[in-house]
Amino acid sequence: MLTAEIKEDLDRLVNIGNGKGGILNEMMVSNFYAGLPSSVKAEENYNEMMRYLENKGVLIISDEVEADDSDGNDEISEIRPFDPSKIDIDMKTMELSSLISRIRYGEVNLNTAFQRKAGLWSDQKKSQLIESMLLRIPLPAFYFDGGDSDNWLIIDGLQRITSIKEFVVEKKLKLTGLEFFKDLEGMRYSELPRVFARRIEETNIITYIVKSGTPINVKYNIFKRINTGGLELTPQEIRHALYQGKAVEMCKMLADEKEFKTATSYSLRNDRMQDQEFVLRFVAVCYYGTDKYEGIPDNYLNGAMEFLNQENSVDREELSQSFVRVMAAAEKIMGKYAFRKLASDGMRRPINKAIYEAWCRNLFLLDEEELWILTKQKNKVYEEFLILCESDSFLKILKASDKKSFGQRFIRIEKMMRGIIDDYKNCGRKL
Repeated sequence: MLTAEIKEDLDRLVNIGNGKGGILNEMMVSNFYAGLPSSVKAEENYNEMMRYLENKGVLIISDEVEADDSDGNDEISEIRPFDPSKIDIDMKTMELSSLISRIRYGEVNLNTAFQRKAGLWSDQKKSQLIESMLLRIPLPAFYFDGGDSDNWLIIDGLQRITSIKEFVVEKKLKLTGLEFFKDLEGMRYSELPRVFARRIEETNIITYIVKSGTPINVKYNIFKRINTGGLELTPQEIRHALYQGKAVEMCKMLADEKEFKTATSYSLRNDRMQDQEFVLRFVAVCYYGTDKYEGIPDNYLNGAMEFLNQENSVDREELSQSFVRVMAAAEKIMGKYAFRKLASDGMRRPINKAIYEAWCRNLFLLDEEELWILTKQKNKVYEEFLILCESDSFLKILKASDKKSFGQRFIRIEKMMRGIIDDYKNCGRKL
């Protein structure tokens, strides 16, 4: 039984959750429980505590995705096919006025996935960048994807370009926190003496422009290697910038589906496009094709984005319906354990990318009767999947990123599902 004092504290958690849209992070609840006296720490009290919060309308979520070797993070330097002769990067020295002109005419794209990180720098740091130019201190090099000569994508230098745009083009930034030119404190660009304005415009900068002949996978790799912004870009954010079009629109739209959020227990973050990456993984294994996987996860997902952008790749409505169907089925069958490793301790673990992909594809391939059987037999599914998750051989292929292990994950889960479905049918219990 929960004491009145514990319930009072739980009500404070409820208030915190209500202030966040009725959601509490599982870590918050776990830490609350850990701080309780040892005399009341028992599984039944923990379960009662969770029910208490749920009855108050608070949804408990986990914002974790399991990190494992299947991401292929150690293999980002490998590109297949890799032909160094196709890397075409042009180095130019130019006056800052040329870049300012491009910014003024909208020829530098600030509306990609990177735009929301454009405000990382404080006004003081922006002002000190301007002061560096007045002091004639060389600026770090700028990197652009120049595949479209009229619309450069920023690879590295967003914070600096944003600062220059706010000060020189928009004329809204007031200089503050200067160390040497203190007399310019509080001034906008339009208020500067011409000699200082000219010094900014005539600042020499070095630009590296990745030209249009460079293959898209090579461009992706360059983005990952070069970007040094204040917040390291996630792979999906880079894809968002490189594959503008239908692919970006579809990933964003599907990530907002209620069934997807429910099946993943609202645990996939949208601020770093983690949710959109999981949508893309569904597209990759269900539409792009598991046969396209060659051992490098990033290249595989890049290919799925390219596939989505093709005019006749897949009908939007069909994709949306099948995605919702699979997510709804996963939630009905596995509930809060959907897409996660199981263990005999009953604890809910983070979402596992490899398990997510394998479940998505296998549920996608089943017909309505077969999905109904798995839902009817969900306790059996849980038991069988628990046995699978406790198998060393299965855990090994979950962690590996090679082509054989990738295929084996789908086969093992398909065999488990098919066994349950066939047993049910053989017993004569049909719809």
